[in-house]
Amino acid sequence: MTSILGRSRHASRAAVLLIALAPFACGRGDVAAGPRVVCVSKQINEFLYDIHAESVLVARDLTSIYPAAITKLPSVGYHRALSAEGIISMKPTMLLTDGNLGPDAVVEQVKKVGIPVLVLKPGSTLDSAELLMTRLGKEFNREAQADSEVAAWKQGMSAALADTSKWSSAHPPRVLVMHLGQIANDYLALKRGTVADQIIRWAGGVNAIDSVGGMLRLTPELIAKAAPDIIIATDVGFDRVGSAEKFAALPGVSLTPAAHDMRIYRVDETELMYFGPRTPAVLEKFAGWMHPAAAQH
Repeated sequence: MTSILGRSRHASRAAVLLIALAPFACGRGDVAAGPRVVCVSKQINEFLYDIHAESVLVARDLTSIYPAAITKLPSVGYHRALSAEGIISMKPTMLLTDGNLGPDAVVEQVKKVGIPVLVLKPGSTLDSAELLMTRLGKEFNREAQADSEVAAWKQGMSAALADTSKWSSAHPPRVLVMHLGQIANDYLALKRGTVADQIIRWAGGVNAIDSVGGMLRLTPELIAKAAPDIIIATDVGFDRVGSAEKFAALPGVSLTPAAHDMRIYRVDETELMYFGPRTPAVLEKFAGWMHPAAAQH
């Protein structure tokens, strides 16, 4: 009798598990329904909108806020602090990422319930970013749109880079990019070798931070020592302070040439964290801030 009862309980648990997994199996098998994608990469999400493939998206990560239309989608949280339950509840046929996600245990849970995880490398150079868009076009049947977007993007970059000769200077302005790290609630500088650093160099400036890598935690002493002629602050950190005048009064910032001359500017984080079709316009904007006289001619 006990054995029969044990088998009954086991069968009951198995039935519950099958019911839980049924939506994923059905979703993948129903080709007509199309893909349901949870994408936790702001670069990939923007590219999907660029090639008009946004209809595949059912959820985003917290940092994917461009274009504005994407904010209408539900968020599954910060891409480095995801929950399996939030992702699974969207009944996706795919979790799409550039590899910058976590915790690892969540990714494994998602895989265990049968949701494929597609990792596409982020475009850390112009060429690789263009290839990423082309790859997304093939993945979601938007090849013609992706090819058209890449062609226009290349044309825009060629035009923007053609102007770099007039932005060159024997004494390039020193530029500090300040980004608010929301987890630790502190300011970080974007180092050399980053996308922002490349755009600064194209625009005829030099990164005020000498070290190479990702980001550097800033202190008032480091800001003052960097002595930037120009400070470019990303949106969250700038908006929290409220204005260029208030930003100029921050500890360390107040001691810089940038604060003295009020050369402090706001930029959307998504404009300088990765390359994309907006990069030519961002380059022109940076050049205008660094060389206002040359930009007017």
